[in-house]
This record gives sequence, structure tokens and C-alpha cells, in this order.
Amino acid sequence: MDLHDLTTVLSAEGPFVTVLVDSESDVEQAADKYELQWKNIVRELEDKGVDPATRDAITAAKGEHWEGDGRLVVATTGDATVRLAVPLHRAPRSGATVEVSPLPRLLPLLEEVNTRVPHVVVLADRTGADVSAYYDAETVAAEVTVKGHAPDIRKVPVGGWSHLRYQHRAENGWAANAREIVSTITELASDVNAQLLLLVGDERELVYVREKLPTELKPKVVELAGGRSADGSEPLVRQRIADALALHVAHETLDLLGAYAQERGQGKRAVDGLPDVLEALRKAQVQTLLLTTDTPQGTLWFGPEPTDIAGTGRELTELGVADPQEGPLVDVLIRAAVGTGADVQLVPGEMAQAPDMGLGAVLRYADSLGTNAAAQA
Repeated sequence: MDLHDLTTVLSAEGPFVTVLVDSESDVEQAADKYELQWKNIVRELEDKGVDPATRDAITAAKGEHWEGDGRLVVATTGDATVRLAVPLHRAPRSGATVEVSPLPRLLPLLEEVNTRVPHVVVLADRTGADVSAYYDAETVAAEVTVKGHAPDIRKVPVGGWSHLRYQHRAENGWAANAREIVSTITELASDVNAQLLLLVGDERELVYVREKLPTELKPKVVELAGGRSADGSEPLVRQRIADALALHVAHETLDLLGAYAQERGQGKRAVDGLPDVLEALRKAQVQTLLLTTDTPQGTLWFGPEPTDIAGTGRELTELGVADPQEGPLVDVLIRAAVGTGADVQLVPGEMAQAPDMGLGAVLRYADSLGTNAAAQA
């Protein structure tokens, strides 16, 4: 899921019902426990005054216990429409929750989206490869087996002129395999907008693959130890893949915080704290909104447009916004960011480069806002 796929959800008219449920698929009687959770959720929906049609729509979108370690369902009550129903691959920290509010509670989904790395895994040997594309660590988009040219694939230990002929045939076979593998990689990488290409297997074949990759894909390559055959090493390969994805996320976070700290230090394209972030969001100036575990709590006011945000309802009324609504601070900020095409990133608050006041933004362009903020620091 791309963050901006949430635009249609956030632009709907509330109130919203947000249901967050965990799913322990690897425990005894997991299906029965999942059904019991949903019975409790339905009772809680009724207690909170959610109408029967909306309750039925939400229940129909509960999915299956084995689809993930959790599930997020968002619906609007006026039209009993489910706006979002997605599995989560990490159990929600809060457990099962039901909330009725002016805006959907999307923070648990954003926490997961920030750690998702679209990638392609290539398990290759000299007879071909298994190429798989993933939207994230677990969701497979496509799987393709490249069979290659097996008959001439192995060099043979013969002497004289025959040795050279067999060697050339083997080299040509490996190169032909690599062309087919690269063609498959290129197509699947484009399909999922892959951030990483993880290559595992025969070193000689991977040399040909690396050489033939398009220039734009070569910087995304990470080679991992392991093989293609089912020789007992599969758990190790899976763990190495998981480690590579986690390392990529960590590097991306460090790069973002490094850029943020540099721009903030120069007083250019970064701001700190709620007042300046609000002003930047009102101007649709934010490129990336940074939230931390120290993001301030409280509420903000919002209007029909994503840029209609303020600390008080009176401010919006004076700006010509009719009937402003009050919502949780984080939810209002997320709506404004996504609605203006900005990214939203959750970053560790304890890191030195993180926003000092738990909330910051990298800007699309610099103006007096960034300069003033730096001057006041």
C-alpha cells in the first residue's frame, strides 16, 4: 500500500469507526479465538452507538485469522461503508480497540507502512532461478521460475579442443540464463516499485545477472549467502532476507534524520514544533512530516480541506471555514499531510537528529518560516 492510497479514505465524510484487532494465527484454536474477538468487537460497536448497517459492514470485512498478525478496518457511519480493510503483519501494540471519532485512526497502519520494503528476491543457480516480488516482508506479488538452458550448463572436465568448445557452450548457457533472469527481475521490480534486489545463489550465474541488470537497478542489489536448492538452508536465507530489509529501513531513517538535521541547522528546508509545522501544512509546504514517540498529545481543529487546520476552532472560523471540527492532534496532522501529498515518517524520538519537540517537517521549499524558526532556536 502506498501512503497516498489513503487519500480517498481521509477525504470521506465522517464520523469514522476504526477497528483494530490482533490475530494470533500460530496459537491453538486461533480461528475460534479470532471469532470470539469479533463477537466482543460487535458488542462494543453496539455499546458505542454504531448503527446495525455499519456493524454488519465492518463484520463482513473482518477477513481471516491467518491473513496477518492483525487487521485494521475503517468505516463511515453515515453510509455504512467500509473505507479500508487491511491485514497487518505486526500485532498492534494496543491489542483490540474500537473507536468512533471525527477522523480515522491510521497511526497503527502508518507504523507498518514505514517498515514495508517492496523488493525482489532471486534464488539462482546455473540452471535458472526462482524470482519473487514482494510488496513487503510477507506479501507476495508474483513468483516466476526461469528454467534456463540446462543441457549445456555444466563445464565438463575434458581435454584438448573439446574442452574449449564445452567451456564456451557452458558460458553461453549461463549468459542466456542471465538474460532471462534479468528480464524477469526488471518486470517484477517495476511492478512493485522495488527498493531492493536480493540476490542469492550461484556466484558465477549472479556475476552475469549483475552485469546485465539495467543501470537504475544496480544500486539496489544486495547479495546474500545461500543457495537455491532445498538443502536445509532455507530458514537461514529467510533470516538473512529479513535482516537485509530491516537494515534498509534503518539506513533510510538515518538518511532522513540526517537530511532533516542538516536543513534545520541551516535554517532552510526544515521546521520544528507544532506552530511552525501547522503553518507549513497550511501552505502545503511539507514534503515529509516527522512524528516521534514524543509527539505532543491533545487536539487540533480541521475543516473540509486538508489545509484547513488550526489550534482552535475560532482561528478556522475567522479564516472562513464553516463548522470546523475537533480531532486528535496526530490524526489531524496525518490527514493534512496525506491530503497535501506529503509523506509521513515515524522516527525514534531518542535519536539526536530527531525533532526537538517531538514534531517536525522537511519542507518542499524554504521561505521566511524556516528562517524565522532557525533564528528563534
